[in-house]
Amino acid sequence: MTGTPAPGPTASPVGSVDKALILLEILAEAGPEGITLRDVAERSELNKASVHRLLRALIHRDFAEQIAPDQRYRMGGAIPLLAGHFERGENLATLFAPALAAVSHHTQELVHLGRLDGTSVLYLDKVEPERTVRVWSSIGKRAPAARTAMGRAVLAADGVHGSALDAYAQATAADMGEPGQSVDLARLTDVVEETRRRGWSTEVEENESGIACVGVALVRPGGRSVAVSVTGPIERMGTRRRTEVADLLREELSRLAPTGFQVAPPA
Repeated sequence: MTGTPAPGPTASPVGSVDKALILLEILAEAGPEGITLRDVAERSELNKASVHRLLRALIHRDFAEQIAPDQRYRMGGAIPLLAGHFERGENLATLFAPALAAVSHHTQELVHLGRLDGTSVLYLDKVEPERTVRVWSSIGKRAPAARTAMGRAVLAADGVHGSALDAYAQATAADMGEPGQSVDLARLTDVVEETRRRGWSTEVEENESGIACVGVALVRPGGRSVAVSVTGPIERMGTRRRTEVADLLREELSRLAPTGFQVAPPA
């Protein structure tokens, strides 16, 4: 006696929505450098006219954008905004509060929690030390990911490499009206590769004069990566101290990170 055949794949209830979602997946895979109209059509197996029409609709709602001067397409600003609403709902600051407090207690330095937001890092929470001489910061601020320890840690953990890093490097040049150094693609490539090998990142006076940071990323299946950093004055954060802080940071986060998060392993 034969069993009942397994049902085959069903068609999408709304074909146009399904096609738009396919295009979003293609844009996500393409990354910050974007993708041409022809390549989107080839990967989606849709005709160019349909792809162009769908992309214009996505651009209208800011789910996609075109990059000058070569008119490649990439994900738009509405995507991180939606992700931000979702992540606020899961309350990352509350989930990570014990870990941040423990790290700050042991290091007596400022500790941040953050995630990528486009080519920037968004600071989600902080714990300040009890000591008098300390570094000041604000929750909700953004800084170019390429010149921050948290940003570099997440880029390495997420496997961003090669030309995909160029948009992050360019963002540091575009931000030169603010304090901080410009980081070119060659420098960023070296830094991200070093971070990937050892499992932690560093930044010394590149984002702010007189300040050094160490960062560690945490990854999770099906979710966005985050990072935790320790920040202090350069006189307290020399080469040896940064290594000690990195080891402590990885140890405490391995012990206290919320369920589902894992410290990014070294390559």
